[in-house]
Amino acid sequence: MKRRMMGQGMTEFLVVAPLLLFFGFAIVQFVLLYQAKSTLDVAVLEAAREGAVNHGSMDTMRTGLARGLAPLYARHADATGVQAAMLAAREAANEMASIEVVNPTAAMMRDFARPRFYPAESATYDEIPNDMLMYRDIAHGVESDVNVQDANLLKVRVHYCFDLIVPVVNKVLYYATNVIGNIAANGVFSREPADADVDSYGSPKRPDSVCRTTLADGWKSQRWPIALESEAIVRMQSPFRVDGASVADLAVER
Repeated sequence: MKRRMMGQGMTEFLVVAPLLLFFGFAIVQFVLLYQAKSTLDVAVLEAAREGAVNHGSMDTMRTGLARGLAPLYARHADATGVQAAMLAAREAANEMASIEVVNPTAAMMRDFARPRFYPAESATYDEIPNDMLMYRDIAHGVESDVNVQDANLLKVRVHYCFDLIVPVVNKVLYYATNVIGNIAANGVFSREPADADVDSYGSPKRPDSVCRTTLADGWKSQRWPIALESEAIVRMQSPFRVDGASVADLAVER
């Protein structure tokens, strides 16, 4: 009787163990996701601050974003490790992240931007005035329906691709977040979707154009990115220029 009970316990353990192991892996992955989101929040604020003092320059905002993301790529607590982390973070900021200027909008630029000549540079820039804001006219712009004080708020949104690294869980979350359907008979552990000849991305029903990867590449590299988003808003400390962020980077008004 005792031997039978031991056999039953072993059978129950073999049934439950894979599920417990999966949930253990999932907890680790979600902790890493939380760490990445917290780091991204700080990095986006760094990017916004850089933009605020540099006329909304997209290049300087990417530099600030990379500086904030560096802790995610740090592997050694020495000068060499810091340098390697910064290089990896710069690459991630350029290739795995997109920065969108939500405010000021193109309409605000048309309402408030004025040409200003800088003798030291012998150049003229179209920019939203930033000086003496408390004394400026508070009338709302015709197109934007905001005043010049509101147009001097810099709001940026960052879309960042974070690589899921915990085995099994990374693939499950990637398939789930992109709502990839029509998988082959053995489900999310399949190496190819049922319609691989039609769509190498697995025909996602909610695709992420920035973070998506082909299923074949994902299985080969074991890199399954998931999108994280964060926003930050700061007051401009320098005039926002049309040339600072390209028109393509300004949020599309709806």
